[in-house]
Amino acid sequence: MKKNLLIALLFVSVTVWSQQLASIYKGGEIKLTSDAEYAKNVDWNKLFPDYNQTAGSRTIGLYKQIVVAPDGSVFMSHRTRHSITKFDKNGNFMKEFGKKGGKKASDFIYMPSVEGVLEGKYLYTTAVDGRMHFFDLNGNWVKTIKLKYMPLGSIPLKGGKIALLGYVPYKGEQSKNMVSVLNFADGKEKVITSEFEPYGTEKRIIINPIMYTDDTGKVQKGPMISCSLPLADPMYSRVRLATTTTGNLVTAHPETGEIIIYSPNGQKIKQFKADVKPDVITKEDREGFYQNAAKQVKKMETDVTDKTRNKAYWVNYIAQYKQQLEKFRDPANYPSNLPYFSEMMVDSENNILLFRFTREEGSNKFDVYTYNSQGSKIATSTFVAENYDLKINPAVFKFHNGSIYSFVKMKGVIGNPMRLVKFSLKKK
Repeated sequence: MKKNLLIALLFVSVTVWSQQLASIYKGGEIKLTSDAEYAKNVDWNKLFPDYNQTAGSRTIGLYKQIVVAPDGSVFMSHRTRHSITKFDKNGNFMKEFGKKGGKKASDFIYMPSVEGVLEGKYLYTTAVDGRMHFFDLNGNWVKTIKLKYMPLGSIPLKGGKIALLGYVPYKGEQSKNMVSVLNFADGKEKVITSEFEPYGTEKRIIINPIMYTDDTGKVQKGPMISCSLPLADPMYSRVRLATTTTGNLVTAHPETGEIIIYSPNGQKIKQFKADVKPDVITKEDREGFYQNAAKQVKKMETDVTDKTRNKAYWVNYIAQYKQQLEKFRDPANYPSNLPYFSEMMVDSENNILLFRFTREEGSNKFDVYTYNSQGSKIATSTFVAENYDLKINPAVFKFHNGSIYSFVKMKGVIGNPMRLVKFSLKKK
């Protein structure tokens, strides 16, 4: 009798817990409040000395990624340092491990990104060359698996399986994206889905190689440069991956709004379409893109007058760019509507969150559509954090036990503003 009562109490407890976040989402505007005690004594300047490190126009010091282990400890990869930092469950610095090299199997040849914790005991990373490094939770190297393609994303499943989104280039203007399931034990893969990704030159600004004389009088050949038009980059339509607390795979398709749930063995369990109406891309939108590009060209023309190095190269570059400006106005170079959502995540209660793709920038408010694991809509909500510049990206925004862990910029800070923060969710 006592055993049955205990089981009943446990069931009630789990049921109540599983409804907590769903209830909060129904409140409309949700305030993310930081835990003042979390990582309270961390020296952020010492820990993130690379936060403003740049390469060209990119702030590569912010290229970090986090994962949360079952015990609440956090691992963060630093791509500039080719290393990983471990924090304990209270946010205190514990250790840093990993190094750039190539002589040892544990070395990182290319910049690593932490991706997940497998089976609660193996931290793993990926890199552009297809190498996956596995470590135990103390930072000791376990094994390395070499993929035959570039991984664009991954997520740990149960049973020693890992879901991977892979990129395979093809001849001409096509590439192939595939979702596969990797078995940690033997390195074998099973492809679940694959699709070709057309990427025509008409949807890009192409700067052909430029012959120019450098400052030493030597003739040089510049590189071919390609950049996508707004909303035309394939990254907007690529499938998003997430995992449930039971270790199933969730895939979400921004182009169609389809959500599909698979078992760790790749068997389809559930499929539904998000009840979302994406915004149409209007003539006004395209004209806005054109005007922004024209302003950029004007700025380049102004800047080149002050250049003393390789001036001929930049004059030719600008001329090629100007010849292609009308591409920004052509509706054929854009999809008919914005993506159904920008990002997909699964919270610690297995609710599926779709973050609305928006034109607005800098508002720091993020609309989110929430669904339960059966595909029923829970609510439309807004995430707000008053003292932080949120970045809704699964790489730096993780749910764990009802909280959110994030690598985020703190407002009004003199010096290094980057923080590892633990947020609670509350109805505003």
